[in-house]
Amino acid sequence: MKKLTLITVVLFGTILAKISFAADPVKTDGDKYKVILENERVRVFKYDDKPGDKTHMHDHNDFTLYALAPFKRKLTFSDGKSITRQEDRQFKGRIVQV
Repeated sequence: MKKLTLITVVLFGTILAKISFAADPVKTDGDKYKVILENERVRVFKYDDKPGDKTHMHDHNDFTLYALAPFKRKLTFSDGKSITRQEDRQFKGRIVQV
Protein backbone atom coordinates (compact mmCIF):
# COMPACT_ATOMS: atom_id res chain seq x y z
CA MET A 1 0.00 0.00 0.00
CA LYS A 2 1.29 3.46 -0.87
CA LYS A 3 1.84 6.39 1.43
CA LEU A 4 -1.43 8.27 1.91
CA THR A 5 -1.78 12.03 1.61
CA LEU A 6 -5.18 13.55 2.33
CA ILE A 7 -6.47 17.06 2.38
CA THR A 8 -9.28 17.36 4.92
CA VAL A 9 -11.44 20.45 5.16
CA VAL A 10 -13.24 20.83 8.47
CA LEU A 11 -16.22 23.15 8.25
CA PHE A 12 -16.95 25.32 11.28
CA GLY A 13 -20.49 26.28 12.25
CA THR A 14 -21.73 28.98 14.56
CA ILE A 15 -22.21 26.43 17.36
CA LEU A 16 -18.65 25.15 17.08
CA ALA A 17 -17.50 26.88 20.25
CA LYS A 18 -20.21 25.01 22.20
CA ILE A 19 -19.18 21.54 20.96
CA SER A 20 -16.77 19.60 23.15
CA PHE A 21 -14.07 17.77 21.24
CA ALA A 22 -12.75 14.30 21.93
CA ALA A 23 -9.34 15.52 20.82
CA ASP A 24 -7.78 17.71 18.16
CA PRO A 25 -6.00 15.45 15.63
CA VAL A 26 -3.18 18.01 15.29
CA LYS A 27 -2.50 17.53 19.02
CA THR A 28 -3.00 13.76 19.14
CA ASP A 29 -1.15 12.99 15.90
CA GLY A 30 0.87 16.05 14.96
CA ASP A 31 3.32 13.88 13.03
CA LYS A 32 0.51 13.13 10.54
CA TYR A 33 -1.89 16.12 10.66
CA LYS A 34 -0.77 19.64 9.73
CA VAL A 35 -3.04 22.69 9.57
CA ILE A 36 -2.53 24.38 6.20
CA LEU A 37 -5.38 26.93 6.48
CA GLU A 38 -7.56 28.02 9.38
CA ASN A 39 -10.05 30.82 9.90
CA GLU A 40 -13.42 31.32 11.62
CA ARG A 41 -15.25 29.17 9.04
CA VAL A 42 -12.87 26.43 7.94
CA ARG A 43 -9.83 24.43 9.02
CA VAL A 44 -7.84 22.59 6.35
CA PHE A 45 -5.52 19.72 7.30
CA LYS A 46 -2.89 17.92 5.30
CA TYR A 47 -2.62 14.31 6.46
CA ASP A 48 0.28 12.00 5.60
CA ASP A 49 0.80 8.43 6.75
CA LYS A 50 2.52 5.21 5.76
CA PRO A 51 1.15 1.65 5.72
CA GLY A 52 0.84 0.38 9.29
CA ASP A 53 0.68 3.84 10.89
CA LYS A 54 -1.98 4.30 13.57
CA THR A 55 -3.61 7.38 15.06
CA HIS A 56 -5.01 8.13 18.50
CA MET A 57 -8.71 8.74 19.22
CA HIS A 58 -9.57 12.17 17.79
CA ASP A 59 -12.52 14.24 16.61
CA HIS A 60 -13.57 15.62 13.21
CA ASN A 61 -16.51 17.97 12.81
CA ASP A 62 -18.36 17.98 9.48
CA PHE A 63 -15.65 17.46 6.89
CA THR A 64 -14.80 16.97 3.27
CA LEU A 65 -11.96 14.62 2.47
CA TYR A 66 -9.99 14.70 -0.77
CA ALA A 67 -7.39 11.96 -1.14
CA LEU A 68 -4.56 12.43 -3.63
CA ALA A 69 -4.72 8.68 -4.27
CA PRO A 70 -7.32 5.98 -3.47
CA PHE A 71 -6.95 4.45 -0.02
CA LYS A 72 -8.22 1.69 2.23
CA ARG A 73 -8.27 2.17 6.01
CA LYS A 74 -9.82 0.50 9.04
CA LEU A 75 -11.47 3.07 11.32
CA THR A 76 -12.47 2.35 14.91
CA PHE A 77 -15.07 4.65 16.47
CA SER A 78 -15.51 5.78 20.08
CA ASP A 79 -18.23 3.13 20.61
CA GLY A 80 -15.73 0.38 19.67
CA LYS A 81 -17.30 -0.41 16.29
CA SER A 82 -15.02 -0.56 13.24
CA ILE A 83 -15.45 -0.11 9.51
CA THR A 84 -13.13 -0.37 6.54
CA ARG A 85 -13.21 2.73 4.35
CA GLN A 86 -11.99 2.59 0.76
CA GLU A 87 -12.54 5.75 -1.24
CA ASP A 88 -10.93 8.94 -2.41
CA ARG A 89 -13.55 11.65 -1.81
CA GLN A 90 -16.25 12.02 0.80
CA PHE A 91 -18.33 14.35 2.92
CA LYS A 92 -19.29 13.19 6.39
CA GLY A 93 -20.92 14.67 9.46
CA ARG A 94 -19.08 14.93 12.76
CA ILE A 95 -17.35 11.73 13.94
CA VAL A 96 -14.99 10.60 16.70
CA GLN A 97 -12.53 7.91 15.54
CA VAL A 98 -9.13 6.28 15.90
